[in-house]
Amino acid sequence: MTSRKFNTVILLGFLWLAACTAKPLTVSPISPPVASPSVVPILATRSPTPLPPSPSPPTPFTSSPSPVFTPSPTPTPSAGGRTAGDPYAPELGNTGYDVQRYTLQLDLDPSRTIIQGTATIEATSILHNLVQISLDFSGFIIDSLTVDGQPASFSRTDEKLIIDLPQPLLAGDPFTIQVVYRGVPIMEASPFVPFINHLGLQFPTTSNLYAVSQPDGAHHWFPANDHPTDKALFRFEITVPAQFTAVANGTLIETLPSGETTTYIWEHAYPMATYLATVAVGEYEMIEDRSPAGVPIRHYVFPDVRQPFLEAADVTGEALDWMSDLFGPYPFESFGFVTTRIIRASLETQSMVILSENMLNEETVVHEIAHQWFGNWVSMESWADMWSNEGFAVYISLMWQTRENPDSLNVFMQNLRAEVGREASLDPLGDLAPHRLFGFDSYQRGALMIHNLRLLVGDQAFFRGLRLYFERFGGGTASREDFKQVMEEASGMELDDFFTEWLE
Repeated sequence: MTSRKFNTVILLGFLWLAACTAKPLTVSPISPPVASPSVVPILATRSPTPLPPSPSPPTPFTSSPSPVFTPSPTPTPSAGGRTAGDPYAPELGNTGYDVQRYTLQLDLDPSRTIIQGTATIEATSILHNLVQISLDFSGFIIDSLTVDGQPASFSRTDEKLIIDLPQPLLAGDPFTIQVVYRGVPIMEASPFVPFINHLGLQFPTTSNLYAVSQPDGAHHWFPANDHPTDKALFRFEITVPAQFTAVANGTLIETLPSGETTTYIWEHAYPMATYLATVAVGEYEMIEDRSPAGVPIRHYVFPDVRQPFLEAADVTGEALDWMSDLFGPYPFESFGFVTTRIIRASLETQSMVILSENMLNEETVVHEIAHQWFGNWVSMESWADMWSNEGFAVYISLMWQTRENPDSLNVFMQNLRAEVGREASLDPLGDLAPHRLFGFDSYQRGALMIHNLRLLVGDQAFFRGLRLYFERFGGGTASREDFKQVMEEASGMELDDFFTEWLE
């Protein structure tokens, strides 16, 4: 995520550049029987031949006690734990299942804040004898809820939708939940994002709406296992008034006009964290392009900001290919920006970035492209590691702006060190107060940490480690320990002291 405040800090930083020497950036490429069924013979039986009567009383027969049959114990019913255990959002997530795919059917109109939706969630049980699960879901009236087509009983508490499964599930069993809901989304402030009034669906004007959900706002517009550790595929079927265009993550598969409305069907074929899902509705024009290396680019832009948008986004294709050379191939099917009437922030929503009409500048464009690798392709296991999202996005944006003169990057980072000394909090970078999660520490102090790591291990090991990181964890999540181990493997150095000093 980028806010206007953080852009100003970075731009001012470039006024501090002075002459200095440093090694130029060098990047080295990385090399990247069925058993037959057993046949058991069936033995014939016959009646035994009777013995002749004995002249003397028979000897009493004594046998060993017969074995007592003990039935197997009935498996203990399992309920998925109602939290993923994240210290920053301890109420979110569920550990009983793994979502494979969300299909969101939404009727949306920017002039009305009422939503009609159907969420179909395909998942797999993780636990044995699973009898109850929960989804994160705030507000709305639920008209019906089924599991595998059967009505299921449910209850609600706080931000949880608790579902009793019609039949127990074994570990590995697939199941499908469908929730039909309607109503006005809850609009409440997030403790994490002080510069946005509320997370989830935003209705800034009667001709534009969009969803921004980082970190904990996805369940304010659809039921979900709302934590980055449960990534899934997404399909969107968005019906809007005919004068509008509906935009979402992934690829536009089909457009279905029907009288006064049009349904836009989008699919994203790569795993995505729930907070990165988005929809945007407005009177857009589409701009198509390709990067020099062939990455499809599709932007959706308000006509009145077309020219400043094109000036800011002119570097998109070049930046995509530049980052692909550094970190590995662009990981998704296409890339684009969708402009919004949002005032104070932009968000790296996967493959289709929410871009504020007031932040049409090259720095924001490159920052959000960097997030497609850092935060999207590999996501955090805990919000405590926001430095790994925002610190890298800031640092890569600075690398881009100094790519013609790498020496100037070192000069800027020396000045940033002094700025961090004045502005940073006393909180450990890996354990920030919630209201600082999207503040100076995660962004600028995180970038300084990453630069120091690069200086410590050297350019060759640094970029080899990043490419290995994406090869190993791409499409999933990684912890700070995972990142540390990859950098140790790439550098041959023990880095416990470095990560402890910076994060703890």
